[in-house]
Amino acid sequence: MKILITGFVALVIWCFVSAWLYNDHLLPILRTPVHIPQVLDKQTQEADSLMKLKASMPGKIIIYFEFDKDKLKKDALNTEAVDEFKKWIEKYPGSKILVTGHTDLVGTPEFNQDLGMKRALATARYLETLSIPPDWIITESNGETNPASGYVTAEQRAMNRRTEITIKMQ
Repeated sequence: MKILITGFVALVIWCFVSAWLYNDHLLPILRTPVHIPQVLDKQTQEADSLMKLKASMPGKIIIYFEFDKDKLKKDALNTEAVDEFKKWIEKYPGSKILVTGHTDLVGTPEFNQDLGMKRALATARYLETLSIPPDWIITESNGETNPASGYVTAEQRAMNRRTEITIKMQ
């Protein structure tokens, strides 16, 4: 009987000691957050840096034109916005300024393609007068293929007669 009592007392003492060790020493260690360093592969790093680069790019400039015209209106461009593009190209010399001409749906596709190019070239010439070197500028025409708005109302068609100035990264 003495052996049973001694065994029982030893079991109770062992339970208290193990509970104390678990609650006071082991649980705090298990609850401590472990910082696992994130190892980025090269492709992820390149994608992140490209996203940051694109986020810092200046927004596009849109210039609207009259129906069947390729002449810019006076003060069509905000020179501060053009200065942002100029600073960007100076900072990232592998980039170019892309000038894309657009038209509405009125006319044949060939005529609209040609008119879009004339608008892009007129905008490029205007950029050159604002001290943008011609080798920094790429012109192209989308004609009627990339509308910004619908074609039902006159206001929608007017929104499609435009040139867009953006940055093209190479």
